[in-house]
Amino acid sequence: MPFVLAVLVAGFIGAFAGSLIHAAAVRLPADLTAIGVPICPECGAFEPAAALIPGWSGTCVSCGARQHRLRWATEGAAAILAMASIAVHGLTLIGLAIALFNLLLLLILRIDWQHHLIFTATIAPGILLALAFAVLRSPSALISATIAGLAAGLLFALFFALAVFIYKQQALGFGDILLAILIGTMTGVHSLIPALLLGMFLAAAGGLLLIAIGVRTRRDYIPYGAYLCAGTMFVLIVLR
Repeated sequence: MPFVLAVLVAGFIGAFAGSLIHAAAVRLPADLTAIGVPICPECGAFEPAAALIPGWSGTCVSCGARQHRLRWATEGAAAILAMASIAVHGLTLIGLAIALFNLLLLLILRIDWQHHLIFTATIAPGILLALAFAVLRSPSALISATIAGLAAGLLFALFFALAVFIYKQQALGFGDILLAILIGTMTGVHSLIPALLLGMFLAAAGGLLLIAIGVRTRRDYIPYGAYLCAGTMFVLIVLR
């Protein structure tokens, strides 16, 4: 397949995946059995199957609400991530893996940003997927993914314990520890530190910015996992 066509096809598939991510992000916190079913984010009514088509601009038949702007942002982000993954790494095993990793991270980012939750149902399949791709690459890739996942999990477990010991409260959730394990298995040893450092930097900068403009206070929840996902997406595309 010609390079330009491959990138364009990746963008279309990414946009469609973005619509599924939106549907899952709206549905998952309420119902684990129908995460791919489109529902209205305003009233919870079921929407037609056409709502899964990228760029759909219909209104809810029950409440008349227009499409949530997060839907279009999610579709656009998914398309860009898929196109960038294939453009940088080609139509190869690594390129396909990074595209899938980024789409999964976008789902986790979207849910954590909107609902302040990280679900094991999104983490566990991602870890298995990352390990499966590592197996397909080489034994050394599998070892690297395993070591990085365990190291990241232990590091964030330490952060969790230190926060409880020093501040007598949780600064991180258990979902953040699982997310760190997922990031480690996706990046491997050589890209783990850049991914975590960039995610932490984005979290600090984003939190300070939200506080500075009055959107959040120092006591408000900051979607730490979302920033970790964003940092990992960049590293996977640029450094992987």
